[in-house]
Amino acid sequence: MKGNVLGDIRAEQDTTMLDNAFWESSDYRSLLESYDRPIVVGRRGTGKSALAYRLAKHWAGKPKTQIIKISPEEEQVIGLRDIFEQFGGKYLHIKAGTKMAWRYSIYMEIIVEIANHYKFKSNLDLSHIRDHYLSWGSRRQSISSKIRRKLKDIFDGSESTQSRIAELSDKLELELIEEVLLEALEKSNVQYVVFADRLDEGYSPDNLGVAIIDGFVQAAIDIKSRLNERVIAFAFVRDNIYRAISALDPDFTRNIEGQTLRLHWDEYNLFNLVCNRIKIAFGCTQENSVRIWNQYAVRELKGREGFRLALKLTLYRPRDILVLLNEAFLRANSHGRKEIVLEDIDSTAKTISINRLNDLHKEYEYIFPSLDEFTRSFYGSDSEITVTDAIDRIDPILKNDRLEKNKQRDIFLFDDARQVLQRLYSVGFFGIHNEQSASFVFCHDGKDPDREFTGGTRLLLHPCYWLALSTTRSNMNLEEAEDIHDEYDIEIASETKNQRNQRIEALVKELSEINEGQEGAHDFEAWCLKAVKIIFAGTLCNVELHPNKNALQQRDIVATNLEESKFWRRVFKDYKSRQVIFEVKNFKDLGSSEYRQLHSYLCNDYGNFAFIVTRSLNNNLEKGRELNWARELYSDHKKVVIKLSAKFLEKHLKKLRNPQKHDALEKELNALLDTYVRTYFPNKCK
Repeated sequence: MKGNVLGDIRAEQDTTMLDNAFWESSDYRSLLESYDRPIVVGRRGTGKSALAYRLAKHWAGKPKTQIIKISPEEEQVIGLRDIFEQFGGKYLHIKAGTKMAWRYSIYMEIIVEIANHYKFKSNLDLSHIRDHYLSWGSRRQSISSKIRRKLKDIFDGSESTQSRIAELSDKLELELIEEVLLEALEKSNVQYVVFADRLDEGYSPDNLGVAIIDGFVQAAIDIKSRLNERVIAFAFVRDNIYRAISALDPDFTRNIEGQTLRLHWDEYNLFNLVCNRIKIAFGCTQENSVRIWNQYAVRELKGREGFRLALKLTLYRPRDILVLLNEAFLRANSHGRKEIVLEDIDSTAKTISINRLNDLHKEYEYIFPSLDEFTRSFYGSDSEITVTDAIDRIDPILKNDRLEKNKQRDIFLFDDARQVLQRLYSVGFFGIHNEQSASFVFCHDGKDPDREFTGGTRLLLHPCYWLALSTTRSNMNLEEAEDIHDEYDIEIASETKNQRNQRIEALVKELSEINEGQEGAHDFEAWCLKAVKIIFAGTLCNVELHPNKNALQQRDIVATNLEESKFWRRVFKDYKSRQVIFEVKNFKDLGSSEYRQLHSYLCNDYGNFAFIVTRSLNNNLEKGRELNWARELYSDHKKVVIKLSAKFLEKHLKKLRNPQKHDALEKELNALLDTYVRTYFPNKCK
């Protein structure tokens, strides 16, 4: 057995598992559905690079879409510091300068790609920007080294820092380059999607280091609106850097906060992620996640309760659980077993616990530099203590004035020990006992704490730190594991899920306000367009309303079938439909004219398959006209026209609020097509 049987914790080394066993979390699907949140924030080990890899792969398969990946190396980012220092020492000055520099860099990277594309290059007018194009450099060179060289060429040592910033846009000719680029994109009818990952490489937690990342984030947000969404830039940012930006950037709330999607993981998603990988790693033929887990985890680890026991030694992150289980399977193999038991978990738990504590210190070293001093004060304590006992351990640290400058300054900012406890709770070090639910509640978001800490309040050190701190009760039984919850999962809805559900609820409500008939026809078309885009995100792309406005035949909604699911592969294989039509009718009863109209559309890339969306209460064909015409199209022309009710779309919108592993939409569409073939259509054999 190889060392990392469930995959490598580094996404760039884990492509096999990411290609074959990727778990499509709600965060992933949210990013497929819209471009509203291009700044993706997550703690260490939450799968930012894996998400960037899969999103890039998805968009690479879409027509009229090109992708660009930006992933700087550590030395390249460090090399930018001396050149960006020339914007001065003030945070806002550095941010303003770096934002323009990054914007120019992304523009030039896309221009180079267009100029080297066999089809698009004829649409690019280089006559006015030839010097920029020739001096930028080849695609083999890193973006960091190219922008460094460019800025060195244009900076004049005699200028003031304010003058450099004020004149930078003109010297880079940003407006001209933007105009040329937008024209080329529109003529080529292409969209570029930029994925910027590993932005924390070479990061230093000072004003300059934070401003470099902040500038990139602001550039990514600006580009979307400036280029009419012809270019979308996703930036994957580590949580500690994001929080540093929020503390230092006075425009954070206005410009960045609403553009952010924060990654969250809960037990359900982590369990399915692990089971997907186990299935591929061992060639398991089971489909049910619990059965997959039980085939390779036995005794105390059996079932979801056993998985929860292992999970409580982690910080609810993919990296943690994969490291833990990789080591456990490796140990099991050395004992001649394929199945893991609790002893396999325990044997590696001490090392992993120390690593998790070190990760916590590294993650918050800038915004909570004294964190390691406070966590160290709990070495050898009970794993469960009262607030009064915790204060007794914290007070000596607050009185210490012999620490290094950053730590000392941080400690002086606390008014009392209770404020320290709030901060320790906010980074997931402590959990608080909730009397109503009789459970300990943890927060892993680093968010601003809003809990009161009274003397008798019960606190629990997170189990993943017990072994590292040699707590006096480091053996957790199953009942205790069941009494530990994570705040964003149990107590409050996660930000991503909540915002996503609000959009879905608004869309569902909108349907009820649309009148049937001609009066509401336009609104119903627009509603169906949004519903189809969301429901079929990841399986259909390039969804458009009336794509050919000048043609005599007006197909309402058309989407490209990329065969990315079993149902859509079936549609293409059996009915040759690459372009899928959703004809929209804002009334209930269908007649011959509607079926004849659809029949006239079905040729060439549209194949022999289409949907007709109505205001009917269900998908059943009414006896008489609907059934007769559907049969006639199939018998005489081998065309399949499936009726979809608005209620069907509404139902599957609602299901997206709590997506399950097995795709209900996929199953229902397959069953519906089977009903047409087996029941509605006559089976005549020659």
